[in-house]
Amino acid sequence: MPFRITVHLLDPAYQASTLDRGAAEWPPHPYRVFCGLVSVADPKDPVQDAALQWLEQQPAPTVRVPEHTAEAASPRGAWVPTNAIEKTKPSHGVLPGRTAGGKPKVWPERTLAEATVEFEWPTEPPAGVHAVLEMLAKSVPYIGRATGHAFVHAAIQPADENTPDEGQWQVWEPADDRGTPRAETRSLRTPHPGLLEGLRWAYEQGQSAYQQARPHPYVLRGAVTEDEELPAVQGPFSDLLSFAFPPGFSLDPALTLKATGAFRSTVSALLDAAGHDVDAMVAVHGHKAPGDDRRLCAFVAYPFVGHRHADGRLRGVGVALPADLDPAHRRALLAILLRSGGGLSELAVPSVSEPIPLTYISTGATRTDTIRTVRPQRWTRPSREWTTALPMVLDLFPKGHGREIEASVAASCRLAGLPEPVTVEVLHSGAYTAGAPTLPARALRRKADERPLPARHVRLRFAQPVTGPVLLGSKKNYGLGLCLPTHPGEKPA
Repeated sequence: MPFRITVHLLDPAYQASTLDRGAAEWPPHPYRVFCGLVSVADPKDPVQDAALQWLEQQPAPTVRVPEHTAEAASPRGAWVPTNAIEKTKPSHGVLPGRTAGGKPKVWPERTLAEATVEFEWPTEPPAGVHAVLEMLAKSVPYIGRATGHAFVHAAIQPADENTPDEGQWQVWEPADDRGTPRAETRSLRTPHPGLLEGLRWAYEQGQSAYQQARPHPYVLRGAVTEDEELPAVQGPFSDLLSFAFPPGFSLDPALTLKATGAFRSTVSALLDAAGHDVDAMVAVHGHKAPGDDRRLCAFVAYPFVGHRHADGRLRGVGVALPADLDPAHRRALLAILLRSGGGLSELAVPSVSEPIPLTYISTGATRTDTIRTVRPQRWTRPSREWTTALPMVLDLFPKGHGREIEASVAASCRLAGLPEPVTVEVLHSGAYTAGAPTLPARALRRKADERPLPARHVRLRFAQPVTGPVLLGSKKNYGLGLCLPTHPGEKPA
């Protein structure tokens, strides 16, 4: 029989936020339950350690949550008093001090119709292990934030025993890591072998528990999405190699063309230094002969967008390799960019005083490795809807004083090797995605004598999911027109 840990929240709200603190975490991560058990265990008790090690070795659990929940319209807030212990600085001589600059501390929460969450592992534990885990569970005072008081119960029971009406619950199940991303897919942190030792090491080093986390994909049971019904269409690119700027460093998005131009020049120089014939690599240098329909590499810069705190500043760079790239040229690019002990390690950008250190970010990178903005999967997952994160520069002047601008954008899709979009939406000012910048005219041209083509933020919807990255417009090979996969119905930011 399966092993189930049930969390009865004493308040009908789940208080925990995502790692970027931008929203309430939902569904709750199994990782939090395991951390709660570790927090109340005696580190000197080998019996308790054995029980926790048994649990961390198990497959990821199923998560059952209430069907009816809602993100709080405004985050929960509270004043946080601090003890005034420094007599030399009696800024609050009578009242407790407040360190939040005169503002209450806030955190997101999820309101639940039923204040119960269940985590179910498929394997029945030995009797001794079950007894220890049951004892530890009763000692866990909260799940999520310390204000999320809860009664936690562990039991061995059939999957359908003491379970409310299935129609009132959502069931999230572990998915295969190799599965195709879907609209109803979430990444949840789960226990894993060695976690107990990792958590205790992190505690001794003064590190946060989340740094030991590993994400696992979950899918909603019974969910059938449009994207599952139709196969994804492969876009014009097959690979996206990403490089992050140092933590805390960013560039003005107005420097996009300078950054990507410098990136292309650096790649050419590395290829030349390695003895390759750069003149023969049309995909890199971009100078095609008339009638040559081969695709070019796209050098991109990643803006921080799609979050309520997004500022649109650049957090890294990348290069998208076309699907029809010569295999020998692809191997050469991978070798000079990713070779051990060398590769691309810094980027000199005009108007930036010092070269910028770069760190390669693999496709499997998680939030614990880098910020989400620079992860390749953020820009490549199949989606029906794509929205510009950086404005696209039109390939052609729209006819009829701009009244046919949607047709011009649709033509840009065809030129970029994308399917014909079902719908095209164009904003004359502003953007659809939070934080997406509007660039000045000087930032839209690589050379002073280039035609001043108009730039717009657009949103596209295709008949089938399209695999990214998606880039549009006359500056697509230099990163402008970079699109983000989005969900239908999002309003302009």
